[in-house]
Amino acid sequence: CMLLSVHGRTRDQKNTKEFRANWNIIKAVKEHLDIPVLANGDIRHLNDANKCIEFTGCEGVLSADPLLKNPTLFSTEKSEFGEPDCPWQNCLILQEYLDLCETYPTPQRMIRAHVHKLLGNYFSVFPDVRQRMNNEVSTIQLYRDVAEELIGLIKEHGLEANKPEEVKATA
Repeated sequence: CMLLSVHGRTRDQKNTKEFRANWNIIKAVKEHLDIPVLANGDIRHLNDANKCIEFTGCEGVLSADPLLKNPTLFSTEKSEFGEPDCPWQNCLILQEYLDLCETYPTPQRMIRAHVHKLLGNYFSVFPDVRQRMNNEVSTIQLYRDVAEELIGLIKEHGLEANKPEEVKATA
């Protein structure tokens, strides 16, 4: 084995919020190996990544779901906690992603899954947008239209941060 990834939770704990990843276990594994180790679990923003690497001594970190929801997670241009530049940042990121999907053909089921991850917080505030999207045939243009519609709704409701809970009362 030339590289090992260690997740700080058991399989049963993986998809639950009640169990935090155990970085002590990751650190113990790292201390007993002479190969690069990647830590996995509870990496939600750049600050978490830096703390995990410092604590465990690992060469790097992995992050799955948080990266799908916030692809700028590890950007050094962002704050260490991944705050967005604007409330509709994920809509703009989606537009960039769709450009890439046009250049590099991507299965529609994967595109749809990424749309739901990127825009999921806003779909919980504007469920009618999600419902209409899900009732349509999956196309890149559909997702571009959804992103534009959400930008309009976010502006209309005066959302100033990527905190959809702030709009729930007004939506």
